[in-house]
Amino acid sequence: MTHNGPNRTEHPAHTVRAMAQQLLELLRQETLLLTQRNHGGLLEILPEKEALARRISQSLRDFRRNEPSSEPAGRDWESWVDLKEILLQIEALNDANGRYIADLLSVHQELLSIMVPQTYGRGTPNALPALKGCGLSTEA
Repeated sequence: MTHNGPNRTEHPAHTVRAMAQQLLELLRQETLLLTQRNHGGLLEILPEKEALARRISQSLRDFRRNEPSSEPAGRDWESWVDLKEILLQIEALNDANGRYIADLLSVHQELLSIMVPQTYGRGTPNALPALKGCGLSTEA
């Protein structure tokens, strides 16, 4: 005969913390893929990254809407502090990855403008029309 203890539901901070930890690991994986220039791998993890970010955001909105405005205490407080630290790490790593991607795209844009300045230059009024059958093949 088994004894079932009281039906305790897991605290929202624990649930969101688990999702945040998964997102942090995905961002670390994204950083590795960026350094390896593994564009296919980046495209593979993007849907999961976006889904986790949406679920975390929705869970936090739901919690704010359903919980009283009182401050958590004891273990609940520690859970929220842990969650906040993970969310700050996520924000920092996501910003760093975003800057890396933006810099990489800027380099590619500059390369294209050097190769064909009339077509890819910024604000060139006399841009040449694209020639049918001529183009560059690049990966994202």
